Amino acid sequence: MRLDSDRRRPDPAPMPNPNPNATAAGVDRRADLISAVVRVIARRGYADTRFQDVADEAGVAVGTLQHHFGTRRRMLLEALQSWIDETDAEVKVLRTGQGDPWERLQMLLVYLGTRLGERVDSWRMWLDFLGAALRDPELRGSGRRSNLRWITSMAEVVREGEEAGVFEPVLPAEEVADVLGALFDGIALQIYSLDSDASGSELVERLIRTAEALLRPRTP
Repeated sequence: MRLDSDRRRPDPAPMPNPNPNATAAGVDRRADLISAVVRVIARRGYADTRFQDVADEAGVAVGTLQHHFGTRRRMLLEALQSWIDETDAEVKVLRTGQGDPWERLQMLLVYLGTRLGERVDSWRMWLDFLGAALRDPELRGSGRRSNLRWITSMAEVVREGEEAGVFEPVLPAEEVADVLGALFDGIALQIYSLDSDASGSELVERLIRTAEALLRPRTP
């Protein structure tokens, strides 16, 4: 999940809301359009998504999209950011949920591996996000912040488990989280880009086995 190893570099400011005075109906309409953009990116990829593709998906005119987003770039950036924000929110819920630290960490890994790994559209979204972030400073800053939130979520669970005597980690918490994130990205690349036969469930097994080796959890 790591987008940039240099965590000290200042990030571009978060993408602003282009219309802070929008009505509730307008916000709902915009959310529906963004959902349509996400679906098209998942099928066609970031580079091949055009205004007309999204207009066909949403059942609207191209002019409607131009009214809401202005440019194709802004439309795509908002859609990718929306997808990342939804994932961030689910990760936060799992991190602060019930269960001991080992159970919660496994739940995080299951979510990342199964919820993303069993859906080709989610793999495409994630890898397209990484690719787009390499080319766009605005999205790269957003991606770096999201990456740090994911890594921090795992590291916090690891630290909590270490303090509670549940884990005996062989590495510091941040390094354990980095290793698990890098493993996730590497297997994601294999499954989607290199047409591997591995599945999301296999990814989960690898992630959990690696976490177990790094953390040496004490199970009842």
